[in-house]
Amino acid sequence: MKFRKTLLLVGAVGFVLALRFATVNARVEPPGEVIQVQRPLMGTIWNIEVVDHGRPDAARHAISQAYAELVRIDALMSEWKPESPISQVNAAAGKAPVEVPAELRAMIERSIDYGEKSQGTFDITWHGMAGIWHFDDAFVPPSNVAVEAALKRVNFREIRVEGNSVFLPRAGMSIGLGGIAKGYSVDRAAAVLAQAGFRDTLVDGGGDLFASGVREDRTPWRLGVQNPREEHGKMIGVVLASNQAVATSGDYERFRIVNGIRYHHIIDPRTGYPANASMSVTVIAESAERAVVLCKPIFILGAEKGLAVARAEGVEALIIDSAGKRYQTEGFAHVFEER
Repeated sequence: MKFRKTLLLVGAVGFVLALRFATVNARVEPPGEVIQVQRPLMGTIWNIEVVDHGRPDAARHAISQAYAELVRIDALMSEWKPESPISQVNAAAGKAPVEVPAELRAMIERSIDYGEKSQGTFDITWHGMAGIWHFDDAFVPPSNVAVEAALKRVNFREIRVEGNSVFLPRAGMSIGLGGIAKGYSVDRAAAVLAQAGFRDTLVDGGGDLFASGVREDRTPWRLGVQNPREEHGKMIGVVLASNQAVATSGDYERFRIVNGIRYHHIIDPRTGYPANASMSVTVIAESAERAVVLCKPIFILGAEKGLAVARAEGVEALIIDSAGKRYQTEGFAHVFEER
């Protein structure tokens, strides 16, 4: 199985900005302050921080460029925007192939590969089930009949890609890129900042993060890991991140409890129901795309198989199973301070 290697604002996915850590960077640069800009985008709050090293105007300009890149990607890959190329593919399901930009075609091809190598636990055609799972105040668990009908619209192996042409062969099929596009967006924003000459930055896309370098006091980013069964802000520990991506998936993010059963938004695309092997999974990888993508299969597969995936892929992971027991890779233990 081969996949490729972010500080959470209050209310986002599984991290909160905590304190600072020991000095790990001996670079000699002008002292600076953190320029921070937050904006709503992609259905969440984004936070970008840049240590300006005496260039505040340049830092603000770089942040503006990073946000412009995020807006561009959202317009290209959001299935919630009717005019986007991916929405055009969905609208043409069962009718005709659609020519898409090469960047989107490449993401779809990577997603198909992720699906194959994750035993089907990552599937961008999950969106064919979006109509039956609504975690709002009017939530009612769908019937078995509704789930079975929706599952017939889910199968990434049926996606046809020829050149830059993408085709969904059956009406009702639909691609949703939420499980990969935000991670990719984090990576792209971080790359824009780096290209502008800023090496000490943080890009936080609602809990999918990439932390570059260190903060203004030469200490790395220190991130708190949310306790999945406590109120927001109650941490089980903190993890250090520098030049790494961090992502978390948890059953506490969007859920409803009905008759003692917790229904949440992490759906196993093989069954059509919320996965029940884990409470939360945190992954540290070399790219946000990989960290975000890997979270879901590890969460769905559970502790034993999930740890095997993490080790095979060379990423670090912390898994809290459905009973609240914690499992972690050896490398995760080295960067995690338990509370």
